[in-house]
Amino acid sequence: MALTWNPQAAAMPTGVFTRSVGMRLAIVGTAHLQVRDLDHGLELGNRSVDILARVQSSRAKDYVREFNTALAPWRREPAVREFLHRTRKELGVAA
Repeated sequence: MALTWNPQAAAMPTGVFTRSVGMRLAIVGTAHLQVRDLDHGLELGNRSVDILARVQSSRAKDYVREFNTALAPWRREPAVREFLHRTRKELGVAA
């Protein structure tokens, strides 16, 4: 499970493994959404976008797309709508 894998992966420095760290945050954020933890999921999702906005990677965008799909139960929440707008604007990613 991604939540148990995360502590080992957290040791990767962002400046060296930018894409990998951004993708990891999206994956772990998705895992939090799957256990109904919207707040922590969005926190990680936003950190992921912060990082991935600096790289060009279709694979990374796929992970953000999966994150956006996992947000479906909360589509009406203002924070979720704001996040989805942000991913469209900064990464060109829709749900």
